[in-house]
Amino acid sequence: MVLPDRPGELGKLAAILGEADINIDAMSANSGGGRSYMSLLVDQPTKARQLFDKAGYENASRTVVVVRIPDKPGALAELAHTLGGAGVDIQSVVHLETIGDHVQIAIGVDNLDKARSLV
Repeated sequence: MVLPDRPGELGKLAAILGEADINIDAMSANSGGGRSYMSLLVDQPTKARQLFDKAGYENASRTVVVVRIPDKPGALAELAHTLGGAGVDIQSVVHLETIGDHVQIAIGVDNLDKARSLV
């Protein structure tokens, strides 16, 4: 999702979701060049996308694969090399949680079936 990079935009977006009783399960965001780029994982993705379209937000949806990797240096590199070596393009990564000695991440990819077979 793309938002203007200005004060109050996250609040507007969060209010749209909150008023529709849509919960944000995970998110990541960064800004550059006057725009903010967000990845959201919500409990009602179809409804959220309809609301974002209605509000005029530039957005796209993507199915993600949730992966559990060791919480240690190099674990993400190993996963990325495995996927990249098989021709799978990683398009987004969102940290979900750290449990004990493992990390759960949601990865958006260009070839979901291939990614699932590799992880």
